[in-house]
Amino acid sequence: MSLLKRLLLTVSVAILIILSGTLALSIHAARQYLDGQLQSQSENAVSALALSLSQPANQDEVTRELLMMALFDSGQFRAISLTGTEGQTLFERSHPDTPGNGVAPPWFARLLPLRVPVAQRAISDGWKQVGNLSVTVDNTFARDALWSSSIRMGLLVLVAGGLWALSVVGLLSWFSRVLREEISAQVMAIGATASGATAPGAVAPLRSKVAELTDVVHAISDTRERVRATAQEQTQRIESLEVELNRDQVTMLPNRKYFMNELRRVLQGDVGADGQALPVGGHVLLFRQRDLQALNTYMTRAPADAWLAAMAERVGLRLAAEGPAGTLLARLNGSDFIVLMPGMEGPAAMHVVQQIKHDLQALRQPIGPGQWCRWAYALTDYDSGVTVSELLSRLDQGLRRSESVGQEEVEYLTDAAPRNTVSERQWQQTLVQALAEERLSLQVAAQNYAAASAAVQRHEASLTLQEADGALLQGALFLPVAVRLGMSATFDVRAMQLGLQWLQQHAGAQLVVKVSLPSLSDDSFLPQLRALWEQAADVRQRLWVELDAHGLVAYAEEVEALASAAAALGVHVGLRRLEHEPMALARLHLLPLAYVKLGSDFAQQATTSPGSQHLLQAMVATAQALQVEVYLAGSVDAETAQALQAQGVHVPVA
Repeated sequence: MSLLKRLLLTVSVAILIILSGTLALSIHAARQYLDGQLQSQSENAVSALALSLSQPANQDEVTRELLMMALFDSGQFRAISLTGTEGQTLFERSHPDTPGNGVAPPWFARLLPLRVPVAQRAISDGWKQVGNLSVTVDNTFARDALWSSSIRMGLLVLVAGGLWALSVVGLLSWFSRVLREEISAQVMAIGATASGATAPGAVAPLRSKVAELTDVVHAISDTRERVRATAQEQTQRIESLEVELNRDQVTMLPNRKYFMNELRRVLQGDVGADGQALPVGGHVLLFRQRDLQALNTYMTRAPADAWLAAMAERVGLRLAAEGPAGTLLARLNGSDFIVLMPGMEGPAAMHVVQQIKHDLQALRQPIGPGQWCRWAYALTDYDSGVTVSELLSRLDQGLRRSESVGQEEVEYLTDAAPRNTVSERQWQQTLVQALAEERLSLQVAAQNYAAASAAVQRHEASLTLQEADGALLQGALFLPVAVRLGMSATFDVRAMQLGLQWLQQHAGAQLVVKVSLPSLSDDSFLPQLRALWEQAADVRQRLWVELDAHGLVAYAEEVEALASAAAALGVHVGLRRLEHEPMALARLHLLPLAYVKLGSDFAQQATTSPGSQHLLQAMVATAQALQVEVYLAGSVDAETAQALQAQGVHVPVA
């Protein structure tokens, strides 16, 4: 259906509704008026008759009947009755109401009934009441009047509707004819110009017969002029398509394919677009949004895409202001972004990275109550002779380290770092073989803590993997891969087995075993831990299970279940990195915790920042009120250590 037909149909429906409403309102108003007239007529008639019957000269029965019969015989009343003071009927005349008696049909009377008003007055003889007079008006005449009025209004509405329908038909016919004439003339002019029958500019734009088609005529005229430059427009379109193929549709950043080509050119020492040789060496930053899936769930997809676009724009502005010539920001995939900084030295590159990190921190979005999205950063340098795969493998290794540490710090790997990264498929084979061949072991380090009241020695375990050639891989290298492959629960269970075995071999020692938060999502994880603890009744009291404080926000129910199960069997549970999750303070009382850990950077910052100092004091006071010990992870200066010990915090000592 054309736009004009839709418009006329809409207007026609609106006019039909208006006419129908006008007809209905007019009939309703006439009906109300007639009801009022009938009521007034009945009141006037009964008042006049009651006054006549109350006169002393009209007290005899014959005179009364004559007066009432005279009024009834006028034909305007349906019933007249006179009852005595004791309810006896003294006079009564009436005729039945038959809707077909009048002009109006019976169905009209049923559809729009009129009231039948009844008026009553008292009849007296001086001070003595004789009886009650009742008069009922006949509404036949009013119904006929309403019927006649409705017929006239209906005919008027039909005539108006018919005139509008004729005007619509005429308007459609006229507009279709004008439209055909206008478009045909312009198309013929375009054909003449394209075929060269007329010289350029010889065909003047036709003047439109209707103002509404002026824009269309001008548009067609402009199209005729653009036909002469078809070849140039096609070239520009091809270039535009090439740009679209090399751009991410959400952030409009260069995509992975484009970035890889540029990176390969830089590493091979090709010349730039300006013909100048590209700088040899530089730095590459890879940063990942770790909670993109949670963002899409919490914000929905469209706002998350808008946020990513705003983030890309802000980072792009930062690089344009502080980055070197040839800096390139691209999006590798959904959550990974990469920055190429050719010719930039380490200190300058780190400064730019810190500025980018600051911008990203300012743009963080919530992904739940008390939770914010997190970033992971990896920075590396490059020089001539480095391949693309080596560079990306190094960056991927740095991201895994950053994610395993949990803190949003920049992992820096130099070109001289060991290139022992492998693909995820190779990682999976390595991890599965290590589990099958029992090539996992614990690396245990003793840690002494001192407080104002007492000193504590505790051993902290970290999982290691022995490769086929005998080299040891630290957990920071392979555990993030295990998390991404969904194998973290298996490795944490194995670490717990090794930890219990170590406790059986070292009497009196205390051992801390860390558990990954993603393992808590595995339904079989907690039952396996409970079974291990039940089998090690003689050593489990010396076992300390350590979780990240982020679990109290992201895995609240799972953490509570694990802590309750551990406490029931005498296993101690602790939290680390409490300063990164202040919202966890509100849930500390729900867990049977043995200790919490605070980072040394946070504790050191508290000496110069009043806000951090108040937060530190609140955390320590809350934990101590719940009889939970507070430990410091990492070293601080002597003055800060002394102040923390005075507050009851266990500080690591050599």
